Amino acid sequence: MSMLGVAEAAEQLGVSARRVRQMLADGVLDGERVGRAWIINREQLHQVAGLRPKVGRPWSPASAWAVLALADGEQVDLSPVERSRAKKRLAQGLDHLVGRLAARCERRRFYAHPGVLDRLADEVVRAGISAAAHHGADLVIGESVEGYVRAGEIGQLVKQFGIDEHAERPNVLLRVLSDDVWPFEADQRYAGRSVVGVDLLESEDPRSRRAGAELLAS
Repeated sequence: MSMLGVAEAAEQLGVSARRVRQMLADGVLDGERVGRAWIINREQLHQVAGLRPKVGRPWSPASAWAVLALADGEQVDLSPVERSRAKKRLAQGLDHLVGRLAARCERRRFYAHPGVLDRLADEVVRAGISAAAHHGADLVIGESVEGYVRAGEIGQLVKQFGIDEHAERPNVLLRVLSDDVWPFEADQRYAGRSVVGVDLLESEDPRSRRAGAELLAS
């Protein structure tokens, strides 16, 4: 099995090393940690390279949320041009757009004491593994939380629940959004089905990815 480091993978994909690390964090690219370094299977890299768009600008968070809103049948305020573009993108299938849809949020990982996880989950819009069962996915989760949160609320959550962003074994994944693209209703507790499906497809866990694919297919 031929393995590559981050720098070599970046050169082959034609992107920066930072972008490769982000792809690893988002689950778009599979890799294995050896100490502080990543190693990547060359064959898997070639598969990802074949799925990468060859041209086109990176999506904005608003563009990503427009596609997801249409996927879930939500009313979204778009111009005719924006709506047409979002429909064309959605026609490709969300499972083929996971890499582009990563633009919808910033992913930040934390560790929280297991005793505060339930209360923490009540302060965010539950997503990914925390919302899978709500949408009927056959996925059992352990002591962890995943959710969407406004950027301005992170500081308060850190203070309120004592969550640690530098822990070696995080059990909280917060997907951070700015107020100008916040897509959820004031009383919404769970992200929509398509959003959760994409969340799961980004996971490093094969069971979560499978559950995400099944949600999107249904």
